Amino acid sequence: MGARGRWAMAGKAAFILCWCALLPPVMSGQSLQGRFFTPKNTYLVGEPIFVTYELLNTGPQPLWIDGRLDDPCFDQSPITVENASPARHRWKTALDCGPTGFGGSCLSSEVEIKPGQTHSGRIYANHYYGLDQPGIYEIDIDWNIHMSDGPIPSFSAETVEVMGNVDIRVVQGTEPELESAFQPVLRDLASADYEIRGQSLQAVTEQAQPFLEQTILDLSRNPEDVWPAIEGLYRINTPQTRSRLADLAEHSQSEDGIRAQAVQALAATGDTSYLPLLFRLARTLKGYEQAMAIESAGLLGGDKAVSFLLNFLRSPDPLVRGAAVRGLAGTASRNAVGPLIQELGDSDASVRENASFALTQLTHRSVSQHALPAEADPASTFQIWVNWWLTQGRNATVYDPTECAEPTPLN
Repeated sequence: MGARGRWAMAGKAAFILCWCALLPPVMSGQSLQGRFFTPKNTYLVGEPIFVTYELLNTGPQPLWIDGRLDDPCFDQSPITVENASPARHRWKTALDCGPTGFGGSCLSSEVEIKPGQTHSGRIYANHYYGLDQPGIYEIDIDWNIHMSDGPIPSFSAETVEVMGNVDIRVVQGTEPELESAFQPVLRDLASADYEIRGQSLQAVTEQAQPFLEQTILDLSRNPEDVWPAIEGLYRINTPQTRSRLADLAEHSQSEDGIRAQAVQALAATGDTSYLPLLFRLARTLKGYEQAMAIESAGLLGGDKAVSFLLNFLRSPDPLVRGAAVRGLAGTASRNAVGPLIQELGDSDASVRENASFALTQLTHRSVSQHALPAEADPASTFQIWVNWWLTQGRNATVYDPTECAEPTPLN
């Protein structure tokens, strides 16, 4: 059943799926109801899909809600989509199979809903799921809303749950059809509404269709838009967008984090003509930016970068040594394994841990089932790896950072 078919009267379809009551009301005399819908039920592959929500205050008093999609913000996706893979917003990194975090931003904060009035907004579904194959998808919404009878901090409010679902169909289209479908999104880039513009910016840079190349290049020159534009530059991956990433990597201000982001994205494009640039940045930058340049040089250079990275293992700074270890993991080179085994004896615990993860990524082996180093006995950990490498290393497979798997214990 399509997005218009769940709430029908006398055989007539409606956009709105249903009013989903929040039961029970969290405060005496107060009630909140929600409904979800999409403006159409058929989309093209690559077209942004927005699910609109409306929250109705059916009680006699004003309600204050935390309008963010969860607490804190995007810790959990507000939607699930059956038969669709989660969207990926990280490019390949040097230690891609190691532990990673998840960050997001809040769409809004506290919102007042007067009696009988609604608060509406939309959820950009493609941000959470790929939806990049033809088929029928059911989008299920499960949103925890913090609600109170006054503008108090959200952690003091009670939490209620609103749920709904929408069925959509995704079909293959032509590039002119897709470009036409993007026109409302491009118009929304000029919206004065922060949330609408922000989601349109997400749609343009995360979908990054070829006809959006100039738009994304222009966005990358706006200081307010450059951060999300970097993902779009990486996804387009043309000579022009790679050149722009290189420019950002070389000339961005150190304090805004853009340079490190651009360095990582440039390395992930696979264009080895930029390896000399990354080598130079790895030698000249400082702190976190230098660490990112060292890591990224290993990822882009592969076996050619191993000897370069070995120089940084002699640094007195554990941040630099740890970056070199992660860079060696990204090389997918057999020549990196021996030096990484040596780093299991590093004086710094974080370097030893990175070396353990790096070896596991390269070989799909570990001293334990969970790929963690034996911190209580680093000498034993080192000896186990040495013995394995001497006896079995010649025939062992070495893996790329994207080839993640559960490790096999060494003993």
